[in-house]
Amino acid sequence: MSATPSPAPAAPLVSPQTPPAETGKSCPAPFLYLIGASVLWLLVASLLGLIASLKFHAPDFLAGQPYWTYGRVHAAQSAALLYGFGVLAALGVGLWLLCRLGRASLAGPCVVLLGTFFWNLALTIGIAAILCGDSTGYDAFEMPAYCAPMLFAAYLMIGVCGLLTFHQRQEGRLYPSQWFVLGSIFWFPWIFSTAALLLLERPARGVLQPLIAWWYARNLSTVFLGFAGLAPVFYFIPKLLGRPLHSYYLAALAFWTLALFGSWGGIPEGAPLPSWIVSLGVVGTVMTAVPLLAVAANFCQTVRHDLNALDANPTLRFTYVGLMFWFIAGAQQIAGALPNVSAITGFTWFGAAQKEMFHCGFFALSIFGAFYYIVPRLLELEESAWCPRLVKAHFYLTFLGVLISCLSLLVCGVGQGILLADPRHTFPEVMKNTMFPLRVSTLGDLCVVVGTILFLLNFARLLARACCRYCAAFPSAKPKEGA
Repeated sequence: MSATPSPAPAAPLVSPQTPPAETGKSCPAPFLYLIGASVLWLLVASLLGLIASLKFHAPDFLAGQPYWTYGRVHAAQSAALLYGFGVLAALGVGLWLLCRLGRASLAGPCVVLLGTFFWNLALTIGIAAILCGDSTGYDAFEMPAYCAPMLFAAYLMIGVCGLLTFHQRQEGRLYPSQWFVLGSIFWFPWIFSTAALLLLERPARGVLQPLIAWWYARNLSTVFLGFAGLAPVFYFIPKLLGRPLHSYYLAALAFWTLALFGSWGGIPEGAPLPSWIVSLGVVGTVMTAVPLLAVAANFCQTVRHDLNALDANPTLRFTYVGLMFWFIAGAQQIAGALPNVSAITGFTWFGAAQKEMFHCGFFALSIFGAFYYIVPRLLELEESAWCPRLVKAHFYLTFLGVLISCLSLLVCGVGQGILLADPRHTFPEVMKNTMFPLRVSTLGDLCVVVGTILFLLNFARLLARACCRYCAAFPSAKPKEGA
């Protein structure tokens, strides 16, 4: 996979303008199934996250049943967010981009539908098992061992169809969004199968198990979700502004450095590992500043003359705000890896704030921006079919919810670190003094839940409108006279 050479400065780079008439006509059902299922899983994850947040300052809430203890609810929330919303949304948007940019129809739509069904079935079984106490205990890999083969097979069914779609493309030249989509499609089965083999099937010995778990969690969030979230960013911002991407070379630099250095890190300070492994993780995390700077420079040059147009439509608004969250989350991740900072913020809410910023800020907002563009075209409706009030409410509730939650957890984490570093403070005192930011973060979780519900209502409204239009186009046949 190589970057398309940039022409001389006098000639503009090719922008991702693919006329709808030239795009392969694909069956909308697989895309709608992936999008609808992903948002439903996001709602499940948001509700579970709200319950987990409430239990910190209201421990009697749902205390009568063991299914709702914090450990089980938090693990189920993580699984629903990463595997329900994250993977399905990445596949839905990625497959659509491959069809759109390659001017090809989706290969094997029935196989994609079947694979999505089996993925949802395995995920439902896994989350129910987690709530019943059957969890692996590994962060970001809580799914029980008997669900892993079904998840892997279901993903392969969908991923192979994506690769066949890419192979059947009519446009030979590749756009950067296609690099990121293909990178995400290949990355997940590699890291998932490796983790399943070395953690569940033939477990590694000793401290190698947490090392593999940290490696997997880091790859899943930083690389896989990073690729999947950047793909629509690279497509929609230049396209909707009507400007070519500033530099393909900077996009290629961002892609390869994120793939190279994004896999490192995630190992906490003081882990029972050789010091060179921990130091290598710090170096890798700091080196992720390269893709951050490359993407920042690329988009600053792309949008510098159109800053006032970034709020022109919902897709642009969600996408560029999601990109801003990616920069902030990346900078926070680099800062948290520095030894002087990690000595204070380690084992606090600082890391949870960074994950919240990345998953619900960057990834969710960039994916929702893609949804607002893709869904009306799948249903053959105009983009104005979305209810403007619901769109605006969804944006502000999600934006404010993520901002409130992340800032509260960030303040709580730094405060905890400072107080814990002082031997005069006991642990119960530290928890009591930092309880207020945790209560505020619950308000942010509630805003995200309401925003997700509003999007689902808007989505259902579009589906109902498309169904009514379809029924009106095919009225029931009237009986012939004299029959």
